[in-house]
Amino acid sequence: MSTRTESEPNHGRRFVLAPNIAPDWRQTMLIFAGISTVCLGIGVVCAWFGLWPILPFAGIEVTALGWALYKSARRSLDREVIHVVDNAVVVEKGCGRVEERFEMDRTWTDVQLRRRSRRWDETQLLLRSRDRSLVIGAFLDADERRSLERALRACIGPMARWGDARPVTATESNAPERSWTPGLTANVGEKSG
Repeated sequence: MSTRTESEPNHGRRFVLAPNIAPDWRQTMLIFAGISTVCLGIGVVCAWFGLWPILPFAGIEVTALGWALYKSARRSLDREVIHVVDNAVVVEKGCGRVEERFEMDRTWTDVQLRRRSRRWDETQLLLRSRDRSLVIGAFLDADERRSLERALRACIGPMARWGDARPVTATESNAPERSWTPGLTANVGEKSG
């Protein structure tokens, strides 16, 4: 996976996520041409000496190789671009071009890294805002997801974690600390009557 983080001119940040697939389209075509020439050349030589059934299998092999290389090269065009600008988080997903675009309120967006229950040691990175949830970085490995989570938490959603059932501590209080449990009307030690 390759990740680029850039500062945008209007005081925002941009995260570009892409799978780490080494050869580009030109290199893929050169690899395909080289392997196809050798494979079909051997098939033609065998057919010349009377072993013609080898030629159709060589053709099937070259077709399967071409399909696999095409799928791999196409996957190398996958991109997820996360723009964190002003009061918005914009996520654009696509293969070679923007196919999906999601916009969320930056203040109320939360970044969550959660474990998937059915997969051993696999995590899922989510952006959650109000009633929407969006999976990002599905092609990242676990360490890359943790790194991206830390980077996104640094610039997204300071208000998103309010009201999530974590205990709230008082910062300024002269009163003695008392606990409150929903449903109880009397303080501990008092008899209700």
